[in-house]
Amino acid sequence: MPGFANWKDLFELEYLQLYEEGYPVGESREVDYSAAYLPAEIRDAADRSSLTEADWEAAYRGLWDLRGQGIRADFPFVEPDNFDSIIADAQTAPTLEPLDDSEYAERIKGAWYGRIAGVILGKPFEMRLDRQFIKSYLESVDAYPLNDWAPPESPALEFTLRSNSSTLGNVRFAEPDDDIHYTILGLMLLEAKGFGFSKLDVANNHLRNIPYHWLWSCTRQSYYHMVNLSDDRPIMEQIDEFPTKLNPWREGINTAIRADFWGYIAPGDPPRAARIAHREVTLNAVKNGIYSSMFVAGALSAALSRRPTVDTILAGGLSVIPKRSRLAHIVEEVRQWHDRDGDWLPVCDRIYDKYGHLPFLHSLHNMAIVALALIHGDLDYSRTITTAVMCGLDTDCTSGTAASIVGAAVGYEGLDQRWIKPLNNHVKTAVAGFGQGSISGLVQRNIDLWKRLRDKPVQ
Repeated sequence: MPGFANWKDLFELEYLQLYEEGYPVGESREVDYSAAYLPAEIRDAADRSSLTEADWEAAYRGLWDLRGQGIRADFPFVEPDNFDSIIADAQTAPTLEPLDDSEYAERIKGAWYGRIAGVILGKPFEMRLDRQFIKSYLESVDAYPLNDWAPPESPALEFTLRSNSSTLGNVRFAEPDDDIHYTILGLMLLEAKGFGFSKLDVANNHLRNIPYHWLWSCTRQSYYHMVNLSDDRPIMEQIDEFPTKLNPWREGINTAIRADFWGYIAPGDPPRAARIAHREVTLNAVKNGIYSSMFVAGALSAALSRRPTVDTILAGGLSVIPKRSRLAHIVEEVRQWHDRDGDWLPVCDRIYDKYGHLPFLHSLHNMAIVALALIHGDLDYSRTITTAVMCGLDTDCTSGTAASIVGAAVGYEGLDQRWIKPLNNHVKTAVAGFGQGSISGLVQRNIDLWKRLRDKPVQ
């Protein structure tokens, strides 16, 4: 099995990914099994269930070769990977007033505690659930609209949420979660390497500190490639192939959940935060995978300024991604829909109607939910995180990212303590270089590192 999927799944995921990127794989997002670029075994099969892994690998190779034809002439988006090209096509950055040391300490405390609590709220629902099912579940346990930790099970629906220790009456600490792991890994990477880290440093940070099965999406795939490096070519030459090598998750939400610390360490300076994000995320992502990381970093950087608003936060994110990208288009769509509809529910349904065909782990519809939660929440922490969770999809990711941004904007004192106190200032992880410890300790390490690096150039 080539990493995070078998060859059949890789083929089907890759077909949709190439179609979404604008490559001429077929007339629609549905796989065209009669396409001339596919081997005869695929085109002529009366029963595709009998096809072998070798058949599906041949189909994948034929599909991938089509990428060499380039983007369709009628594709309306322009999506470069190069940092300078990305910034050249971005919106104008907002004017931001910097924080002093004491303000930064308060805000970054809000970001860490806010993010971790948001992740834990969303974690039990990370079961590929949509808005309608979550609504039904919460109604069945008399908890709709969501305004507290979720009840762990619904006898009426005979359904139990995952992660019991993150449900109502059971929260005593922050349990291990990859969204939290990545923020800690970001801290550890910069503590060890500063702003001069390489893609090899990023890959080794994953390899040495996280078990393989704690990773998903494009990061699991780059991990797989790292442990299968060969001796016949330079390592960096092989690493440079990771973004597209057997990697249909290259625009996955996994990129956005790795981005928080880059915003934390570059307050009030979205381009600086985005440059750090770009250096890290290009290990295993392209286009809107890259932009999702840069957007989150830029939004967090803007949140870590004086008197932030949702508009300046979104402007901070949009100022570091291409105006003509799918991500920028979706963020603007969500804003326009909310202005028109005045509520999150119809906007959420519009997101599903237009983008629900995307894989569960894709960045675009999940980032649309982050934008919706921020806009509807209007810097109210509780309303923001509960909206994100009630929207469904990758709930710990969307809630955690939105929570991080709002926490950075309002500070620790602006967080409703009903979400914070149950954590008992304690986080457990699967990060080998951290294990478990206090959230306050992570906050202090962040502050100390910021003081050490704030005058250093980002290379």
